[in-house]
Amino acid sequence: MNWPYCWLVSGAEASSVGGGSANDPKLVIFWGNDFFNTPEINIDEFITRTNQCLDYLRENCKDCELIYRPHPLEEKEIQLLDLTSFTVQKDSQAAEEFMLENRQKIQHTFSVCSTASIAGFNLGLSSHCFYHCFNDVFKGKYKIFVDNYLRGLPSSFFIESFETPLSENKIKIEEDKNFKDNFTEVLAENKGSVWFILSEKRYLLAVLSLTQMIKEAFPSKKINLVISKHHRWSNAELDRLRDKFDDVLIFPRNFYSLRPSKLISAFRVSRKIKNMFVEKGSVLAGFNYHDFLENCFVSYHKNKFFKVAFLMEHAWQLHFRTKELGFELAGLNFNKAGFFYNKFFEPILGLNRTRFTQYRDFNMVYFIRTQKELEDVYDRVYLIKNSPI
Repeated sequence: MNWPYCWLVSGAEASSVGGGSANDPKLVIFWGNDFFNTPEINIDEFITRTNQCLDYLRENCKDCELIYRPHPLEEKEIQLLDLTSFTVQKDSQAAEEFMLENRQKIQHTFSVCSTASIAGFNLGLSSHCFYHCFNDVFKGKYKIFVDNYLRGLPSSFFIESFETPLSENKIKIEEDKNFKDNFTEVLAENKGSVWFILSEKRYLLAVLSLTQMIKEAFPSKKINLVISKHHRWSNAELDRLRDKFDDVLIFPRNFYSLRPSKLISAFRVSRKIKNMFVEKGSVLAGFNYHDFLENCFVSYHKNKFFKVAFLMEHAWQLHFRTKELGFELAGLNFNKAGFFYNKFFEPILGLNRTRFTQYRDFNMVYFIRTQKELEDVYDRVYLIKNSPI
């Protein structure tokens, strides 16, 4: 399926988002990179090339307002870049939300290899990345990882060299009819409520867009939002979401940990969800198949829900078809917490088992999957393509 942004951008809410007038400044965004946390690269060369990217923007976007938005994990990286002529904007707003809000003002977005650039492209913005200018900078396992998550994007998405002329590559956001027909059939056959399960903020626009589609097709269907909360969710943002759903349920996020307080919290969450009333014939639409919260809903109410998993195609490839990408499975290991959850904690709680593995000498990329194939846990799995073209 394609990213379902069309119902949010062109639907009834379009008049309240992405506003702007012809007199507004045209914005050009560069998404930063936490390169000190990026493995297997030459840091000095990465800084040099990133400064060449910024020079490219200064040269090719002279009539625009240049904005640098740091990666959430950036700390001292920004001090090593030449940000002359750039305004630095650092806040808690997710890239997808920022681009939707400023959609009519943004002329281009750029990055080295950020998923924000992919989101911008799918939101109908002119969006590019400089990854091919860094071909000799990325090495080893991390290069396999990045090559995978940039698969399927058109050549117009990539700046091939710093001499490449800049051109727009906007796409028209169109309804994915095959997906809509398929998903509305699921909703028509299952008369109960829809429960969206969410942890990562970058999927919020997709959830809001699908909510808009459901309201248009099934005006009386109840729609709930369940959030596995972490530090990037603000209370103000959560309060705003309450107006868009029939019910918003907030749970603490629980991840692999052996700390007694974390295990007690996870146990309490599991009991609360197990005892929760769910109407038979409801639809669970989850965007974090490996999240403890979603696992509880899927495991304890599997006979009440028609269970749908949404995930990016490249994420499915990474976690479920790891060897096909060129990663050696022999070097992957459980950490202690992952081993405890897989072998003891999840079975004791009656949950689907998950597997979290890493390389001992390379912990910047992890592999997390359900023990079973995903399509054996969920009734339907939708893989979201990087590009509709």
